[in-house]
Amino acid sequence: MVHSNWNCPQCHRPNISGDLIKCPSCGKKRNRWGYWDCRYCGTKEIRGDHKECPNCGKARDRDVKFYLNDDSPYEFVDEVSGESAVRIGRQNWICPYCSQQNDDSVQTCSYCGASRAESIERYHDIPNPNGSAPPNSFRNSGSLKNKINKSDLFVFICVGLIFLPFILLISGHIIRNALDGIVHTSDLVSAYWQSDINIEALKSFEDSCWEDELPKDARVLRTAIESRQYIHHYEDRTEEVWVEDYNDDDDDDYGWDDDDDWDYDDGGGWDDGGWDDYGDGQFGMLQMPALMICPKPPIAAFHWETRYYQEPVYATREDTKCYYEYDKWVTARTVRQKGEGDEHPYYGELTLAENEREKNREIKYFVQINYKKNQYIQQCSEEQYYQCLEKKKVKFRAAKDGISYHISICNNP
Repeated sequence: MVHSNWNCPQCHRPNISGDLIKCPSCGKKRNRWGYWDCRYCGTKEIRGDHKECPNCGKARDRDVKFYLNDDSPYEFVDEVSGESAVRIGRQNWICPYCSQQNDDSVQTCSYCGASRAESIERYHDIPNPNGSAPPNSFRNSGSLKNKINKSDLFVFICVGLIFLPFILLISGHIIRNALDGIVHTSDLVSAYWQSDINIEALKSFEDSCWEDELPKDARVLRTAIESRQYIHHYEDRTEEVWVEDYNDDDDDDYGWDDDDDWDYDDGGGWDDGGWDDYGDGQFGMLQMPALMICPKPPIAAFHWETRYYQEPVYATREDTKCYYEYDKWVTARTVRQKGEGDEHPYYGELTLAENEREKNREIKYFVQINYKKNQYIQQCSEEQYYQCLEKKKVKFRAAKDGISYHISICNNP
């Protein structure tokens, strides 16, 4: 069967090869159609979106169970757009009057017209009529608890104990982040402002370069003939590199197979979590918890490939090198004034030298508080500064930063 290209409904990657079940970008897997058997005429493998048997016309029974047949080519749900692949848990409901299965999307029975409001039974409530699982039951059963045996439970417990410290660490991080958002209030210890006038000075520096790279404002001090390296030509080279197999345009044999399997138990174990029966004729990948998923071996995700590139070949020639002098404005000094409380900020007296110029002026405001038996000085805005002076209180948030705290001042209306 040739499958149509599809678009990922999760990350919206377009035009993914129809032979891939998994999105190469986000890993979203497509749904597959399940099948059911007609108990009246014996027709096998009727696709899950058919409500009646195409052979005898009889409606599906209430106790019919969908199944997969991995010996047949996959039939994916909505191959063109892939939008239906996000359907999970929309199981069919059972009419209380005629006992027929109806799609989750309808509110009245398609067979007798009864209202869904009186229905209390759904697809997964149906007991297995034969007392045994349908084909591929281990991989396709609709309930996770049916798949877990004692050995699986033991593995769950062991892995849980191994990762318990990490879980506690993450939980503590989440709690700490929540506490970081709490607004605290402290008495104002002190408040002061600081005014700065930053001054630049024109200074001379020395450097060197080749004659054809000499800056326009450079003052040449001396020149010399020296060896200069340059690219003479390029040569073709090859190398073997690891590349990802997810290449929709690549028809080699290195990509994933159709079902993208990684069976850790020779096919008898879980297949990426198995296929889960959604109860509406569709099957989707049952995503096991991350701790239980066996990582795929590197050879399954990458392969060696020859890469072609050009490598420069260098040569040397005699050329003129210039040693020169140039001028540059650099920060030289700061004229600073400080004041406390509600004293009006002002700038200090400034006298510029012949080779100096004023770069900029700025006023900064600071408040000092006590928190967790430590004192913190934190910069704030002018508005916050005068609010704190008026209230004699400081509102702030505190985020743990190593062994100390990062204080963030809040408005104090």
